[in-house]
Amino acid sequence: MGQKVLIADDDRDARLLWGAVSQEESLEVVEAEDGRQAIEILKNELDFSLIILDIMMPYAGGYDVLKVIRDDERLKNLPVIISTADRTTRNLNVDQLDDKTIFINKAAGLDSMRRGILNALGK
Repeated sequence: MGQKVLIADDDRDARLLWGAVSQEESLEVVEAEDGRQAIEILKNELDFSLIILDIMMPYAGGYDVLKVIRDDERLKNLPVIISTADRTTRNLNVDQLDDKTIFINKAAGLDSMRRGILNALGK
């Protein structure tokens, strides 16, 4: 079985874009509509190669989900892309980013998203 990505974003169009780029890179896509759903999926499925999180989602934001991932021994080494439509990084809490977490501005377009996925997967 191939590599699998979890895409958590409350914006359906953003999930579709991330999903299309992921599928072009032969990744199996699992979607979550909010942070709470992402956390539930991660409790039951551990075979992800990459997780893509929107910063601002209902119930649990991207940073909340990232904390759950980094605090879980089984998940802590997974690469994570923090995704936002904000055109600047002024609202990011950069202290929470680590060497396995990268920031991608989804407003930068599909090529930027693709490069982010490839970079996160070490390709």
